[in-house]
Amino acid sequence: MPLYKTPAIILRSMPYGEWDKIVTFYTLDFGKVKGIAKGAKRSQKRFGNTLEIASYVKATFFEKETSDLVRLSYCELIRPFAGLREDINKLAWASYFIELVDQLTGERIKNKSLFKLLIVFLSLIDRGILKEEIQRVFEVRLLSLLGYQPEFNRCLRCRKGFSGEKFFFSVREGGILCATCAANLPGLIPVSLATAKTLLLARSIPLDKVGRISFSPQSLEESEAILTPFLQQYLGKELKSKKFLEQA
Repeated sequence: MPLYKTPAIILRSMPYGEWDKIVTFYTLDFGKVKGIAKGAKRSQKRFGNTLEIASYVKATFFEKETSDLVRLSYCELIRPFAGLREDINKLAWASYFIELVDQLTGERIKNKSLFKLLIVFLSLIDRGILKEEIQRVFEVRLLSLLGYQPEFNRCLRCRKGFSGEKFFFSVREGGILCATCAANLPGLIPVSLATAKTLLLARSIPLDKVGRISFSPQSLEESEAILTPFLQQYLGKELKSKKFLEQA
């Protein structure tokens, strides 16, 4: 049985039996992987504190033909993101991003860009950059990387660029409609051209500049009104971490 070694972020870790843990981790080379860490509760040498949520590790594992779970044999800590566990607000933000990734991704679908995205945004949180804009940028970029990208730069129906000032977002159709195409349609969310342009910027801004991005108050309000139900459509439920974030 070959051993695999890969950088990984711990998404979830839960007790299993007396000494073991079931661990879900998002890897650079294999996407999301679920495994069992035998003896994790008592083996400080092999695991220590590396299995805590949001830990950035180098994971070593092998596969067993008789199980859907890989056998996690060792984790080496690369970066603990310790600040996330020392501040309830930081932990709330990190938990939300991690649960989004966990819930929206299938197992064994490699996506190196998504792995990098998660590392960058956990780093921002760890540094204390807790602007609401960071949430919106993460959401819109995550949707884009997973193929759920909303249409923000032209009308979904007539395909014309925007020349007026009155537009609407359709959660069901996944994008913006001009006033003519939106006439008499139910369940639409009003959105300004400025917000559409802001979300387009959020999708393309270099990751090293994300911490400096700033939305207008109107764009913050409108982007949340758009992205929250749009994400809900794919999640099919309200995330526990979202409630935690709102209460933190």
